[in-house]
This record gives sequence, structure tokens and C-alpha cells, in this order.
Amino acid sequence: MSSPETVNRKIFSIILATYNCGRKVENTLESIFSQNRDLFELIVFDGASTDDTLDFIKKYEGDLTLVSERDAGVYDAFNKAIDLAGGEYLYFIGAGDCLRPKILEQVKEFLPHHNPSLVYGYCYFVRQEIYNGREFTAADFVRDNLCQQGIFYHRAVFDIIGKYDLRYKVFADWFFNLKCFIDDKINKQYIPLLIADYEEGGLSSNLKRDPVFLKEFPLFVRKQFGTFKYIVCKAFLTNPYIFNYTYYGHFRLLWEYLNSKLSLRKPLISIAKPYVQDYRRLKKAVRNKT
Repeated sequence: MSSPETVNRKIFSIILATYNCGRKVENTLESIFSQNRDLFELIVFDGASTDDTLDFIKKYEGDLTLVSERDAGVYDAFNKAIDLAGGEYLYFIGAGDCLRPKILEQVKEFLPHHNPSLVYGYCYFVRQEIYNGREFTAADFVRDNLCQQGIFYHRAVFDIIGKYDLRYKVFADWFFNLKCFIDDKINKQYIPLLIADYEEGGLSSNLKRDPVFLKEFPLFVRKQFGTFKYIVCKAFLTNPYIFNYTYYGHFRLLWEYLNSKLSLRKPLISIAKPYVQDYRRLKKAVRNKT
């Protein structure tokens, strides 16, 4: 028989982290409270904002749980909010991001009955004006991550994996998601739904802000998937745009892989030289035309 706590539990706990985001949070809150209110609770963890962020949040004071205190970053706020969450599925969102209309009702129809599960759809990246998302395998995390605003985690997932690792200041969710996908105890389900509009930042600039992730994530990839995937991961994190130049990028990966296996650096340099020169000439020509 279900306990009173289980009977009264909301399906979703929406967790919103804020810090000095001002009016940006207003659109996010409006998108949340336009959903069916019977389906969710909202927990806002604010990092002791000093601007007018709290003024916008307190307009909904009776409809949410608000904690405002200094924290060690967004993942610290998320971890603290996880302890307060009472919903069956947890969803994380940032100020400036917006849920799509009636999306919680649509997601509800896809939720699996067996636990624990990670359910994910796709998002619209506002600045890039692109739709981002697809069905993932564990190996895809070598050079890509699920958009956090497209994921719903069953609460039991955090019992299995733990919370976010605070050593990773920007990409703790990337590491966390890969751990979910390599764990057979967690069911992963892609749903063909547009979940949210994501106001994203630039990947290359963010990578520089998480040196511990840059060092440790490729090593974890090598342990799980082997040397070649490690090189792919390392190349991507060093230059996220390397795969835009398919001809040069893939040749460079092959070159590095053979170097690591055969210690043939000097012969490979002489073999690669004309290809690299061709690439540089092509790149210069394209730049001159633009």
C-alpha cells in the first residue's frame, strides 16, 4: 500500500538555480507557472543575489520553495535542492531558459512505470537558433552532452549515481550523464518532444572555466571506451570545432592514434605535411573570400 507521502507526491520537482539574473528569471517563472500546477513543485535556490532577482521570485512566493544563501556554484545549489525535492522526477532549469507550453502534460504520458529512469527530449538553442537533441548512446558522450534542460531524472537516479561532483564547475552534468548511461541499473528513454528553450553560452569559452573537467573527463573516457575514444575526446575538448573540418579533423585523429600506438611521430609528420599544407591553403582561401 502506498504511503501518504507517495500518494501526495508531485510528478515533477522543478529546480531553478539563480544568482543576480534580474529580469531574466521572470520569463522562466512565467513558463513554469503556465504548466499544469497539479503536476509540479518548484524549488528555487538563489545564491544570495544582490540585484532585483529576489523581487521577481517573491511575486510567486506562496507557490514555490525559496532558499537564498551563498553557495559554491550552480551544482552546489542543485545538490542542496535535490535534498528538498519531493517529486518523482527532478528537472533542472536556469534563469533565462523557458519550458515549452504544456510540456509537462506531454512528458507525463511518456514516463516509464519502472524505476529508476532518465527521460530526455530535445531543446531549442536560442542564440544559435538551432534544435539540439537526439537519441544518445554512452559512447556519444565522448564529444557531446545532453542538454540539461531536456532531461527528467527519476529521484532514484541520485541514489545510484550520487549528486553532482562539485570539483567540476561548469560540466558536472556532462560527467553525471555519462555515468547514468554506462550504468545498466538506470533505464534511458528518449522522447521526441521539444522540452525547452535554452539560453546557452559558448562551449569553447566555458570549457576554459573547468580545468579539472578538462583533465579528468578524457581519462575516464579512456578507462570506459579505450584509447581511440580518449583521443577523440581530448581533441574535441582542446578544439570543439575540429570536426567542422571533416577532412583535416579526422586525419589528425588518425595521426594521433597511430602515434600513441606505434611511436611513429617522425614518419607520420612527413606523411602528413602535404595534407596539412593543403588544409591551410584551403582555409586561407575561404578566409580571403569572406
